[in-house]
Amino acid sequence: MALTRTQSAAGGPVEAAGAVLWRPGPDGPELALIHRPRYDDWSFPKGKQDPGEHIQLTAVREVFEETGQHLVLGRRLPAISYELLGAGTTKRVRYWAAQALPDGDAGGRFEPNHEVDRLAWLTPEEALARLTRRLDAMVLGAFLAAPVDTVPIVLLRHGTAERRSQKYPDDRLRPLVAQGHAQAEALTELLSCFGRPRIVSSPAVRCVDTMRPFAGRQRTLIDIDPALSEAAHAAAPRAAASWIRALIAEGEPTVVCSHAEVLDDLLAAALFQAGLAQSMPIRAALEQVASKRAGQSQKTLPGAATRRRGVAAGHSDAPVVNGRPWSQREHDRLLGAGGGGGKLAPGRAWVLHVTRQLGPRRLPRLVAIDRLRP
Repeated sequence: MALTRTQSAAGGPVEAAGAVLWRPGPDGPELALIHRPRYDDWSFPKGKQDPGEHIQLTAVREVFEETGQHLVLGRRLPAISYELLGAGTTKRVRYWAAQALPDGDAGGRFEPNHEVDRLAWLTPEEALARLTRRLDAMVLGAFLAAPVDTVPIVLLRHGTAERRSQKYPDDRLRPLVAQGHAQAEALTELLSCFGRPRIVSSPAVRCVDTMRPFAGRQRTLIDIDPALSEAAHAAAPRAAASWIRALIAEGEPTVVCSHAEVLDDLLAAALFQAGLAQSMPIRAALEQVASKRAGQSQKTLPGAATRRRGVAAGHSDAPVVNGRPWSQREHDRLLGAGGGGGKLAPGRAWVLHVTRQLGPRRLPRLVAIDRLRP
């Protein structure tokens, strides 16, 4: 079951989605380009959104239909728009980086048809030379601008739950409402786009029940971690920083279901580690530790001014957010102005894309953050 998403209003753009599909090659990634005989062009696989279909599922479906390849979604790439000749409207195509699954992992097989008659696996240089449209070359440039062999860490807020009240003296027992159960069902399909991640949840009923449909589909267990509960976080807020650092260092695909304030601090800690966040209370905790170690005042963290300039003016190693370059505006959208708290609604998530662990001297780093909502 998937929640419906409204199609474009009359006169609005035609919505479509696709992916820069890649697989490991002997000298780096190999990219999939398709040839369409109707247009005699070479492009990335893509197609129109069906009515009521989530745009992320559009990308997965269209890539499979045009290439026969099953895939795992990576980071979001910039969208492109162009006029549809004779239609009086524009077409907007949203792209993701996506890794093709090998044959042994439910990989598919391409079969030529009247819409797509050829599939070519090319090096990036060969793909750039063969692409027909300049806009596709821009998408390729964004794909190559950061690592693509990444691991998703999904920071998910539980679905909509009953309000806090005396009816539930133990707040951990507060259940999902009907909308929350619908969100959990919709998330099952969306989270499946990221492969088979490990599932970790707060012990609260509303968190565990949000994860049940996805765990059932994946035929896997839900790991219950008391450290993700509201009470544990309130008692030891600094623990969020070490928890998310350890998770990133493991480099394993993971869905983390917890509460708004816990997720805010997990994200803030991940951004702080990348030199991009100054938010409370994580900032205060980490600055105190760093200042004590450096023998300096607890009010000043070495390099903090540089980090603030990096957040405001753009940071060379900063992650992209939903395909857009990092900026102070994106920082405030994620964590709230001044780091006062994000605006992650129930049933929605941030997806952190981090590089894999490639050795003790090449620690994983954050390369992109995407928003996910059913």
